[in-house]
Amino acid sequence: MESPGEGHQRTLPLDRNRELLKSAREEIYKTVGDISLPVYIWEPNADKTPPYPKSVAAFFFSSGWDNGQIAQFAPHCVYFASRGMMTMAFDYRITHRNRGGPLEAIADARSAMRWIRLNAVELGINPGKIVGIGGSGGAHAITSSAMLSGFDDPSDILDSSPAPNALALFNPVLDTSKKGFGLDRFPDAGVAKDANLIRAIRPGLPPMLIMHGTADRVVPFAGTYEFAKKSSKKKNFCRLIEFEGQGHGFFNFNLSFEMYEATLMAMDEFFVELGFLEPDPEAGLGKVD
Repeated sequence: MESPGEGHQRTLPLDRNRELLKSAREEIYKTVGDISLPVYIWEPNADKTPPYPKSVAAFFFSSGWDNGQIAQFAPHCVYFASRGMMTMAFDYRITHRNRGGPLEAIADARSAMRWIRLNAVELGINPGKIVGIGGSGGAHAITSSAMLSGFDDPSDILDSSPAPNALALFNPVLDTSKKGFGLDRFPDAGVAKDANLIRAIRPGLPPMLIMHGTADRVVPFAGTYEFAKKSSKKKNFCRLIEFEGQGHGFFNFNLSFEMYEATLMAMDEFFVELGFLEPDPEAGLGKVD
């Protein structure tokens, strides 16, 4: 008996987010040995481009430093490009694709920020209005760029700052102790301690918006709550939005449009509040077809 599809070419299911990458231009922002790391860039339409250098939204996909897809935040990139920002989705080294881990991810995020600033004139962007956005391990990488030192790639031009001017984080890895996530993924406990962002809180950090599901079974919500509380006590702008009962990855477009919309609007309001975006009450949501 012939099984379904036997003898016929299978049509692979459409990866909506990956299809959206085709609407961006691709550049290589970093090369390490035989590994080339791309960035996908979306320009705002001419009628949405502001008459001054653009703000930048730089996205770093969710990962546990082992797996992840650069296309994850493509719907977010398309949306914020429609609002007048230049948006970028950065690849970075992870274990299962290009022999990476948490230290490589941190170094790549720092390189990415420097690449943006070194190319600011050519890109037509404001190097003082760069928002770093990430999920899970990607959130740790980009937040490390603002909070840690000593994790640079030796080939970087170190007189260019790797720190974003603001951060928007989804279920971020902020605690790399045994109470948090990822301790076993660092070379040793000492390095994990050095990379523990709760230990690195100090006054003068960039404004942060953190969105985390309280039922996250991967990255404990308790660590994020502790981080936000301690950061606020240091007089930093650190806004935590708790999503009651939501798990890890609740914000993804292909998982829940309702949660995608809620988190997208929280980001939009945050960017407007910071002066990185103009208010736009007519802004459409999720128009990614």
